[in-house]
Amino acid sequence: MARRKFTREQMIAAARDIALHRGAGRVTLEAVAEVIGSTKGAVLHTFPNKLTLLEELLRSMCQEWDRRFDEIQSKTTGDALSAYIETWEQSDPQAPSYLEAVAVARAEDPKLLEPVRQAYQRYGNLMQLDGPIATDALVAWMACEGLVLLDLLGLHRFDQTTKDAFFSRLKAIAAAHNGEGT
Repeated sequence: MARRKFTREQMIAAARDIALHRGAGRVTLEAVAEVIGSTKGAVLHTFPNKLTLLEELLRSMCQEWDRRFDEIQSKTTGDALSAYIETWEQSDPQAPSYLEAVAVARAEDPKLLEPVRQAYQRYGNLMQLDGPIATDALVAWMACEGLVLLDLLGLHRFDQTTKDAFFSRLKAIAAAHNGEGT
């Protein structure tokens, strides 16, 4: 009987599912093999060790978030802060995020956080957090991160009406930062 081949993407998806539903510390080569219905040896053929698997998982999660951000930014006024807020507002709780990537990296090896640090640096630079109302823009950016972190960690979940009001206020702050409002 021929063995079924599993793609790199299927293995990454399995690792992400494990991190999301069981916890980042439970991502192992054995667990990925179990989820995809294969052997550890088959996973080792693609990922020589757990660190390589986690690096690829983080890269995949960050690329997906970047893709959604870039898509939203291309449809808006081009203002990075507004696009960032909108990306979080439209995010599916099951979709990859930088915060999820941070949880995975932190559980295994803090050195894995370097690509995530670079991504946050990129977003900070794109948002041009300087000028007369930079503090308001920074507050809006961090508020997005805080809301998602609370939800991701299961510490607090806001109802949809509260989330809508929250994002509406953040969008107003972003518009003021972009010179569209007062």
